[in-house]
Amino acid sequence: MRLTAEQLHALNAHLVPLIAHDRAGFGGGLVSCGIAFGCAVWCGRPGPALWQALVVAGIAGFCCAIGVHFWVGYTDALHLAPAVAGAAQFAVGITLSAPRMLRGAGEFPPGDPKGT
Repeated sequence: MRLTAEQLHALNAHLVPLIAHDRAGFGGGLVSCGIAFGCAVWCGRPGPALWQALVVAGIAGFCCAIGVHFWVGYTDALHLAPAVAGAAQFAVGITLSAPRMLRGAGEFPPGDPKGT
């Protein structure tokens, strides 16, 4: 928006706290989703159900996060670059994990704690 906090405050005294609250909520949600994904992959048993759940969650999240920008007309490439890079990284990771995840949990080497 290229407005200073003072300019926003002049428009409405509640606007800056609202934006700060929105950004904090978004950041907290993003961190929470990252922790949930990480725990599911780290502690979960590899299998088709886990892989499918991660795919659905990732597609839903990235489509909404990127798509809303086109809906509201905010398509600045620099602003969208981190989300697009994250979506690309997600796509590579989910693709590379597919062979093992879709094979299931029975393919661990002996002594691997995730194979028990």
